[in-house]
Amino acid sequence: MKQEKKHIIIEEIHFWKDHHMLPNHYCDYLLTLYTQGEGVPENAVKKSNASRLTFLSSAASLFLLLISLFVLYFTELSFPLQMAILAAFVVLLIGFAIYFSKKGFFLPMMYVGAAILFLIFTIEWHEKIWGSNANTLYLLLFFHCIIWWFAGWKLRHIYFTISAWLGVGLLIVFIVI
Repeated sequence: MKQEKKHIIIEEIHFWKDHHMLPNHYCDYLLTLYTQGEGVPENAVKKSNASRLTFLSSAASLFLLLISLFVLYFTELSFPLQMAILAAFVVLLIGFAIYFSKKGFFLPMMYVGAAILFLIFTIEWHEKIWGSNANTLYLLLFFHCIIWWFAGWKLRHIYFTISAWLGVGLLIVFIVI
């Protein structure tokens, strides 16, 4: 119990230091006092925050995906409003992913959620414009594979590269059969 309270106080002091709520030398003094001169590596606190942030990003991506599916299939909203909601969710996820990646956090579920929502968005848009034309759908899916490959190459995310190659392979199989 005592160690837990001590850990909470140390996390709070790191928070104060990171957000400049107290001068750095006061925070260093308090950290030295509470850790009895041993010091606590700052990355230990940041790792726990990163794991919480990763969980929250996964939950938020899943939540937005579920809301999108609900908006598409269980509401009577007009098509432009449905597309606007999906586009807003895609932009929101990409914006958060970029923001947190600049802060030093790696949140792959934000990118994956945005890719899935963008795929749903474009397929719904395709159905509205061209109906069930298979050739244009294949071109659209191939376009998504190119985007995933580029994202995997640019962001160095192997799962996008693998998804792109698997997608191209599946498209070739479906076109041939």
